[in-house]
Amino acid sequence: MLLFQIISCPWFLISFLVPCYGSLQLGFSKLQRGHRLDRKLIQSFPELSFLDCVIECLVTPRCKSVNYFKGANFCEINYENKTTAETRYMESAGWVYSEKEHWPKELAGACSNSTCKINQTCKHKRYSEDKFFECVLSDCGIPDQNGIDLNTTRREDAIGIHRRIHASCADGYSQSGSGWLICQSNGEWKYDIVCTVQPNIALGKFAEQSSTKTDYNAAYAVDGNRGTNVGVNKCTVTADGDTSPWWRVDLQAVYKITSVKILNSGIDSYNNDVSFRLKDVTVTVGMTESDVNTPCGVFAGPGKKEIEDFLKTNNISSLDGLHMKTTISKARTKIFNERKTARLRTSKKLAELELVAI
Repeated sequence: MLLFQIISCPWFLISFLVPCYGSLQLGFSKLQRGHRLDRKLIQSFPELSFLDCVIECLVTPRCKSVNYFKGANFCEINYENKTTAETRYMESAGWVYSEKEHWPKELAGACSNSTCKINQTCKHKRYSEDKFFECVLSDCGIPDQNGIDLNTTRREDAIGIHRRIHASCADGYSQSGSGWLICQSNGEWKYDIVCTVQPNIALGKFAEQSSTKTDYNAAYAVDGNRGTNVGVNKCTVTADGDTSPWWRVDLQAVYKITSVKILNSGIDSYNNDVSFRLKDVTVTVGMTESDVNTPCGVFAGPGKKEIEDFLKTNNISSLDGLHMKTTISKARTKIFNERKTARLRTSKKLAELELVAI
């Protein structure tokens, strides 16, 4: 009887390990060697085995994938995967990439049935009679403060507790502060960045153009309407046959110009793409109407049809301007400033224009 028990034990282990191994086959077969997901970190862990790295992801509701560097036993868990963050998926020697959905949730043990929230992680409790796991804060979530641009995050940035990320302000905002966001132990971000909306200094200002087609007058470029359908949203359009079209605006004050943006026209009422007309753009500024000759920038084109297609000419060293002139084909205009000091004008056909000043 004793002999039978000794012999039967290995069979029991084999019968247990075979289905276990079988359930891991999918995960191992789906490994993406030589790849990793960049700049989507929740947290990183040194000295961790690959399967322990997978388990860290399984017990963290926000986690969608892992990066693992075998040479250093270094684990990274991500809040995105290669489908949701395709442009961040890249080749990287020595790394292995894997997705959460390819592994059985049973690997998480008691945490496989946890009810932890999206910003928590499940931790096993070793010496508790009433509970097998507890939920603890894992991260501060994705920052969503108005005006913040997360495209400037760095390789080491993460949203986990006690980690930090680098951010900047989006177009149309001025920035103050270091740009650091620190994830505090209470699960809330500490922001050392303030993004302030830059006012549209062209809005409602006096505008004129070289000629006008029907009623598509110069004022439509500074009316605040960011729609790009020429007929519906009323963009400014110069007359047919105008071989030297221009548009300009008088800002009625002096500004230091640092950036000019043009919102191009897109699909018209007849479903025709007219965005290609935005080309050969020249933007100039000056202090008088007769001297609008200081170049701000150029755009060769052709333009694109995206509704938010802003074309920047921001390689400008704080040009003083009272008048700004632009020569193009179709768009709409906005002008922003941070500190008053000038006036501008522009020349073109357009949908909406933006100028950034300091």
